[in-house]
Amino acid sequence: MDNPTLLDLIAKGGYVIFILAFCSLLSVKVIIEKYITFKGITEKIITEFMENIYKALNENEFKEAQFICKTSSWNWFIMKIKCPLANVVKYILENYKEPKEELEVSAFNQLDKEIAKMEKGLGILATLGSISPFIGLFGTVIGIIRSFNALTVNSTSNYNMVMSGIADALIATAAGLLVAVPAVMFYNYFMKRLKLSMPLYDEAIHKTLRLVNAYEAGKKNETV
Repeated sequence: MDNPTLLDLIAKGGYVIFILAFCSLLSVKVIIEKYITFKGITEKIITEFMENIYKALNENEFKEAQFICKTSSWNWFIMKIKCPLANVVKYILENYKEPKEELEVSAFNQLDKEIAKMEKGLGILATLGSISPFIGLFGTVIGIIRSFNALTVNSTSNYNMVMSGIADALIATAAGLLVAVPAVMFYNYFMKRLKLSMPLYDEAIHKTLRLVNAYEAGKKNETV
């Protein structure tokens, strides 16, 4: 067949192609989920969210700040995007009476939990990016072994059948790379996005802690 269709290539690739197809679907699922999640850590969303929090705290509108944490979200197509910092700031506001040092440690522990949530699933992309080429190579090796077995069984002159079998076997290697490349690319992309957002998180938490401490100090002065 001079111009094989996609279905023809899949059929020639053997059962390994179906394994790689499953890996591909899993990779696409994780990429979509993580892309939606990581929309919430863009600099624009973080800055807009924290500016609303700072404004409320500067005006001593403590309950307003808590309300913002609970309700703030951004529309992206039909999805509701929520900034992961909302849970961290909400925790600070709910526990602002704790000692300053303990509250800071607890706030960053809460941040670690939010980061862990964002990283959930990225390990799958890293794994698929690592193993998919080897799965494809395994399928290729099996296909080449079958081709040479056919050569020994039939005729030493039947080179066309052997070369055709090897060509079909290489389809598995190509499929493995097709799954691995996007998985690795998006894994690196998400990790870079997460790394670049860390300074914004640190700055936001420290400034929130300062404003909360000032709010608490003001309340104590009012009662004196």
